[in-house]
Amino acid sequence: MQTSFSLPINTDVINTESIYILPNSNLSITFRFLRPGDQFEVKSLCHDWFPIEYPDKWYNDIVQNKKYFALAACDNLTQNIIALIIANIIPLNNCSREDQQILHKKFLLTTSVCYILILGVVKEYRRLGLASILLDNLLNTLYKYNTCKAIYLHVLYSNKQAIEFYQSKSFRYCLHLPYYYFIKNEYLDAYCFARYINGGYPPFTLSDFFSNIWIYLMRANPCHLFNTIRYFVKNKFIFSDSYQRTSSSYKQISRII
Repeated sequence: MQTSFSLPINTDVINTESIYILPNSNLSITFRFLRPGDQFEVKSLCHDWFPIEYPDKWYNDIVQNKKYFALAACDNLTQNIIALIIANIIPLNNCSREDQQILHKKFLLTTSVCYILILGVVKEYRRLGLASILLDNLLNTLYKYNTCKAIYLHVLYSNKQAIEFYQSKSFRYCLHLPYYYFIKNEYLDAYCFARYINGGYPPFTLSDFFSNIWIYLMRANPCHLFNTIRYFVKNKFIFSDSYQRTSSSYKQISRII
């Protein structure tokens, strides 16, 4: 997971004044960014959504620091937060070693990516499309950052509903992270999913490798073929097995039900 360094996000593109009526529902909602004083409400929501404890410092940080895209959907009647997305833009070299593999090696380590820390919806308001609306707002903001090439997240391996949600939003599986979470005295695996934007794309897969072999064979260029094999072996076997996972400040489990 990423370290604490992040890039500021311009949130002026989000309309936080209009009232929205959700389709197939009488619910009217408004959007706003988190602000000082939201710490206790957000902490209560996260405690309900995720089996991981976040330090109080983090709650203070997300409501004050503009480096976070922290957008809340509120019930217009009660003004309570009913859904929330928190993300931040970071350079690739501030991601953990394994997460740096989400982008092709062509991209420099200074390339920006966006990490979703939290995406959650209050149980009584699920199945109304709120998670999709929040995610779309984040994506529309990121499209304006041409240097941001991917948006990614980690999800508990057994959270099938969250995985299906992200896959329906064009996120693709990238990595399997064994023993990533420590929950209730048990180590659990995580998956990393990413969606590529603004011209970003993933590393070569096995199918890409064989496709390239065929292309190079057709061109009868032994040098290109050798370089392709060398690149694949280096990045898929040597790199993957040699890295040491870096420590992280916070870990999240996305939960969409």
